Amino acid sequence: MLTLSAGLTAANPVKLENIVDDVVVRHMTAKRIPGMSVAIVHNGKLVFSKGYGKASVEFGVPASPETVYPISSVSKMFAGLLALRLAESGELNLGASISKLLDDVPEDKNAITVRHLLQHTHGLVDYYFSDSYETETGKTVGDSPVAELVAWSLGKPLNFEPGSEWAYSLAGYVILARILEEAGGKPYETLVNQHVLAPLEISGTYGDSRVVVPGRNPVMYRLDGDKIVGHIVEFPQDSYAAGGLNLSVLEFAKLFIAISRGDVISSDAAQQLWFNPTLANGELANYGLGWFTYETSKKRWVVGHEGGGASWVIYYPDHDIAVIALSNMSGARADILPYEIARDAFAAGLLRND
Repeated sequence: MLTLSAGLTAANPVKLENIVDDVVVRHMTAKRIPGMSVAIVHNGKLVFSKGYGKASVEFGVPASPETVYPISSVSKMFAGLLALRLAESGELNLGASISKLLDDVPEDKNAITVRHLLQHTHGLVDYYFSDSYETETGKTVGDSPVAELVAWSLGKPLNFEPGSEWAYSLAGYVILARILEEAGGKPYETLVNQHVLAPLEISGTYGDSRVVVPGRNPVMYRLDGDKIVGHIVEFPQDSYAAGGLNLSVLEFAKLFIAISRGDVISSDAAQQLWFNPTLANGELANYGLGWFTYETSKKRWVVGHEGGGASWVIYYPDHDIAVIALSNMSGARADILPYEIARDAFAAGLLRND
């Protein structure tokens, strides 16, 4: 499905499709990705959407713009948006210590704020990325209750002083979800739907492979040696702020259409969402509130996220361009794909603000 945007000539959509086809087919072949869907939003309009390959290898179901995918860690973008919504309504103070918002937070964690959790600058030892948890407890992360996992991370000495360094963390977002639920008074997924998805008429569902989600194949895929095998995605409900949302590229595109209209966040709020905190060494952390944010080699400001090595979403605020690429190959790591689409479209003069 192609939609003609204002400012694009009648011939340009065809040329844009050729550019996207070339990039996507090349990466799908190299990474052996069974299925993928891509959408591009420019100046508040959907200018491209298309499916490639198979959404279900077993049943030969083709991927389409309507295919729903688990977006894994890209879900953090919506956690950031929810946090801002609650902050704007006065229900949440992003600068508040987590010890003021949750019980059983050790005193040495008093300096950690909600903002630190969002930015991955909190300094907590992460149970998910540490071998110490299984060594010390004799349990696996997958077989442990989330409450025990969080208590373990909170009980460990900090890796660094909050705000001084950056380290990607699952535990921080699990704790964040509890705080957002306390602030909003409802389950996390209900809050995201109420404050973010429903107002934008985005149809999104939280749930992993155990949940029936219309339009989604419950099985992802991964490579086992040279073979493509089924891959089960598991996101406990407690970790939905970190991952667990399911969307199609068409539904995701509505977010950037609304951002272009100014319907999602104010300009001041956007500066918070995409703000790079300065670390102790003077460098900037390339992460805002649930969104990666940095300059490309071409000095273009870009924000967005990656999820599970299978989903890639980038947005150029200065150019009002979003590229959304969702696939069903876990760990494919075609991370450069959306940037190549944008690069080639920029070079062809197809995506620009006149």
